[in-house]
Amino acid sequence: MYDTIAFVDFDGTITTEDTLEGAIRLFVSPEEYHRVKEKLVKGEMTLSQVVRYAFDGAPSAHLEGMLAYIEKAPVRPGFPEFLDAMEKKGIPVVVISGGVRQFVEMKLAPWRTKLLGIHAVDLDASGPEMKLLSPYDDGNELLKKTDVMALYDYRTSIGVGDSFTDMKMALAVDTIFARDVLARYLQKMGRPYLPYETFFDVIHAVESGAVPLR
Repeated sequence: MYDTIAFVDFDGTITTEDTLEGAIRLFVSPEEYHRVKEKLVKGEMTLSQVVRYAFDGAPSAHLEGMLAYIEKAPVRPGFPEFLDAMEKKGIPVVVISGGVRQFVEMKLAPWRTKLLGIHAVDLDASGPEMKLLSPYDDGNELLKKTDVMALYDYRTSIGVGDSFTDMKMALAVDTIFARDVLARYLQKMGRPYLPYETFFDVIHAVESGAVPLR
């Protein structure tokens, strides 16, 4: 059992932009993208439906261009230092992403040995058309993060996220760092959170005692 564990989102959290959305925009028209995103915001489509709508059945040939885009996506300042700081404190870091495994693993390759685990959605591009594969798809979330969290045994948890895919995780952890959509959601819910813009903010909060640890 771990005394404290950190669960960290990928798109828009470790990366400075939502790379899943960015990858979708490469082969979906702006009009179609905004139409579908509006349905998500209104609750007319689930996260799982939106991502599957974009990827399932799309030409596998798109993958090469998406990977080239992901390779250039900037990492949020302080992420390598955050991993070092957590390692010194004996806090394992697990990345849980509702995005594509190929994207996440390629971007995090330089720091793979510092991560306890990486969980993401598998993309089968072996045939002419892409297909997403996820054992944690509950129809709402393509990858239900709380189910992945349940795979680990721990006493206290820290979460770091930014958007729709992190809402249930945010309510399940003991301390949540939030920004952007997630921060606005937690404000509306009246739930406490710690704001951040870079991982240096997260490091400072942990080292200053603002985060209860065991």
